[in-house]
Amino acid sequence: MTTENRSLRNAGHVEEGHFEKILGGGEFAGNPLLAEYQLLHGEYSALKHRVDTLNRDKQILQTQLVEMNRSLDLSTRIDPMTGLANRRDIMEKIEREYSRSQRHQRTFSVMLVDLDNFKQINDAHGYNDGDDVLVEVARVLMSCVRNEDVCARWGGEEFLFLLTETAIEGAVTLARKVLEAISMTEFKANRPGIRITASIGLCEYQEGQSINDCIANADQALRKAKLEGKNRFVVAA
Repeated sequence: MTTENRSLRNAGHVEEGHFEKILGGGEFAGNPLLAEYQLLHGEYSALKHRVDTLNRDKQILQTQLVEMNRSLDLSTRIDPMTGLANRRDIMEKIEREYSRSQRHQRTFSVMLVDLDNFKQINDAHGYNDGDDVLVEVARVLMSCVRNEDVCARWGGEEFLFLLTETAIEGAVTLARKVLEAISMTEFKANRPGIRITASIGLCEYQEGQSINDCIANADQALRKAKLEGKNRFVVAA
């Protein structure tokens, strides 16, 4: 509590004590001004109650404003369909990981995942079922990663992973896990029997690379995986 607030509170106690002394009678009994004091005390009490209520309302509104700002910030970082991080969010986290790697000479890897022949699902079952498949894929992907990793919807049916403090060997292990998890899952999407595969491009950050270079190399590796027959991963050269 600030000195100013403490002084105001103490002043309030003095005023209350003064009113109580007057209203209690004693030496003021029969004073013709007693009725006016009683009226003044009533007005003071009502005003004090109103101020207290306004202060409580102000605190509630301030808390709500903080929560609204937090929710608004979160909504700009989350893909609304899948609930995964969006492109903006993962790029900011990759930039932080990049800075950390520069300071502490640590590595990290990125992994780009693209669902194979996804257009055929949209054409055969409709876009709503296609969206449902993406939501289910997101759940499968999240089940494969560590808490410290980031999985984001990169765009369309593409997903980007940031694997913190992970060399290429660890990224390869995760890629195998993701390929198996996706291919073994029967995606319901309101109808049984939808099965899909994915192709993956991997890149471990190398000293001297930019973030864009690292992601571009993962994208080139992904394209190579597609050309080699899909349902596989390729490590960037």
